[in-house]
Amino acid sequence: MEVPFKLEVIALTTIIIKLGVSVFPYSGKNQPPKFGDYEAQRHWMEITVNLPIQDWYKNTTDNDLLYWGLDYPPLTAYHSYLTGLVAKQINQDYVKLHVSRGFENLDHQYFMRMSVLVSDCIFFISALYFYIKSLKISNKYKWVFFALSSHPGLTLIDYGHFQYNCVSLGLALWAFIFVSQGKNVLAAIAFSAALNFKQMELYHAIPIFFYLLASCQSKGSPLFSQLKKLAHIGAATVATFAIIWYPFLQIRDGLLQQVIVRIFPFQRGIFEDYVANFWCTVNVVIKIKQLLTPSSIASYSLVLTALFSFPCGIHLYFKNTVRNLQLCLINVSLAFFLFSYHVHEKSILLVTLPVSIASPYFPLTAFWFLSISHFSMLPLYAKDDLVIPAIAVLALYCLLAHSSLKLETPRSITFKCLAGVSVVGSAVLTLLFLICPNPAAYPFFWTLLISLWSFAHFSLFFAYFLWLQFWVGAKSLKLKLQ
Repeated sequence: MEVPFKLEVIALTTIIIKLGVSVFPYSGKNQPPKFGDYEAQRHWMEITVNLPIQDWYKNTTDNDLLYWGLDYPPLTAYHSYLTGLVAKQINQDYVKLHVSRGFENLDHQYFMRMSVLVSDCIFFISALYFYIKSLKISNKYKWVFFALSSHPGLTLIDYGHFQYNCVSLGLALWAFIFVSQGKNVLAAIAFSAALNFKQMELYHAIPIFFYLLASCQSKGSPLFSQLKKLAHIGAATVATFAIIWYPFLQIRDGLLQQVIVRIFPFQRGIFEDYVANFWCTVNVVIKIKQLLTPSSIASYSLVLTALFSFPCGIHLYFKNTVRNLQLCLINVSLAFFLFSYHVHEKSILLVTLPVSIASPYFPLTAFWFLSISHFSMLPLYAKDDLVIPAIAVLALYCLLAHSSLKLETPRSITFKCLAGVSVVGSAVLTLLFLICPNPAAYPFFWTLLISLWSFAHFSLFFAYFLWLQFWVGAKSLKLKLQ
């Protein structure tokens, strides 16, 4: 007899695990003068509650853009403003202009951590809960899907390192939910909101665009009906952008241009640190930044990203199913991560979302990908003193997802060998990174090896998911969590 499944209990367990991570250090803790992402989020609250909106993205005597200037779209600024208002009500010292820089007492840390939890519950956890409830998979396996979706990478970055990725990813997940229900206007609104919270949601824009465009063209329906559907989606998108950007459109004096320059920082270069993508890997052999100008690199990046992204979108346009949308989201977001301009290591989270929602079709592969995506951020965790929770959460995650190992038919010898090499290699690299010092001549030696190892994985996963979309076909995928 099947034990009744309580999704609420699993959701609560996930929240407890996330709160457990939040007691560990965060980005830039006790590291003046600029601290880290924790201070960046606090500083945006300080700026938005104290300065007029026309100065939020502008370099002034009260807003030094070199000190964590706002570099996300307006919805992030509004989120900072609302959170900042709450902070001001609790303790004005949290957001006092200038003097609150680096403020990080225990009460403030508690407030900041709770702000992530509240945002997570409102946007991501609620969407995940609703989506899992609607899935046509066996009740006893829904907890496995929840474990796959609440993966360690997102938990460590939001609740450890400190960011609000749960908001943009939650809005993107809501967009997918609405799409799967045929509520395309609501999907357009939700995705527009996600894009206006973090510009990196462009990783998901091409599949959403082609899917919504194709959904307007039903066979046998009159042209007027098709145009009407397209007009509704277009109007919803334009209206959402107009409402969000209205305060900035009202103010002249080049404010709109300033915001766009801050959101798309081409002057920062093709990549920062060692990220597991194509450009960082090639740079090991060919010093791209020395050979090419930033504009040339940006052009090559655009061409490569488009070359690998648009065929997936066009394929989705002609084979417009929700299942194919899932594969297209994975492939396009991976193409953006591997080839686009100015990629951070945390950007892999944008790929983990579509991998998670498609995991009922390939739980083992999804589990493997999500684990490697977590491993690829190990140097960042070490920088923030988060290695212990990173390993602990991964171990717990492996235990929770262990049942998925029994859900698929036995794999080939090739798959087992690749998985074995992956696990052993990642474990060895982790130990070497933590125990062995870098060679004197190469101060980032182990970090680079982790980046190269992760890039090799992501490239193979990319080839595999492209094979699934173009050769196997979405219709051939069968639910494994049944």
